[in-house]
Amino acid sequence: MLDVIQISYHEQYADDNFELLQLFAPHAKRVQGVKGIFEAHKEAARIAETQNFYVIDADAIIDEQFNFNFVPSRNRDQWPGVPESTCVYVWRSVNPINDLLYGYGGAKLFPRKAVLDAETFNVDMTTTLGCPFVAKLSVSNITAFNADPFSTWRSAFRECTKLASSIIPNGDNTDNEYRLKVWQTRGENRPFGAYAIAGAKQGADFGTEYRNKSHILDKINDFEWLEEMFNDAT
Repeated sequence: MLDVIQISYHEQYADDNFELLQLFAPHAKRVQGVKGIFEAHKEAARIAETQNFYVIDADAIIDEQFNFNFVPSRNRDQWPGVPESTCVYVWRSVNPINDLLYGYGGAKLFPRKAVLDAETFNVDMTTTLGCPFVAKLSVSNITAFNADPFSTWRSAFRECTKLASSIIPNGDNTDNEYRLKVWQTRGENRPFGAYAIAGAKQGADFGTEYRNKSHILDKINDFEWLEEMFNDAT
């Protein structure tokens, strides 16, 4: 079985979600408190002992139908000439505020060597690492990011910055526009839903304004900067 690693950075329910994760993957490991998304993934690659490894966010509540049985092979192609083992795979997750169902917050499967060798990435870890990207259709989890006002606002701001800026290579603009609209309009009555909508609107504005300036867009991966933005906005 491939390594399964939870990445956490002070999420409120990280311990509870890790206990649940262990029911599905008793051998699961953790990376805790490493500052920076890129750095945390590098650390996950360092502690992984298999050629590919799963990453689970700390706010992920694993779906009871999901399993970690998929093992990509270097001897089997995802597409002609592209071995499965060289790809990044992302499963769908359920958004608890607006019910969107896509790769945001879902389980991820990385090739260990590619992460270890990476020197940088461009805002989004899964799609700009330099590996072929594969979207898996099954659901891996609920991404329960709405644990408190800041976590909710931060998650919405980051995702809508990505959607509005079209930073994700080969993204479907029609899907992005639909998801962006839903993030900004649905779920106000869900727990912390108003913070999600506010963060979505502000993230959409930020992504649109700095669409072609990746060095500014990369600020969404600085959680201290995001907290300053949140405090200014609320």
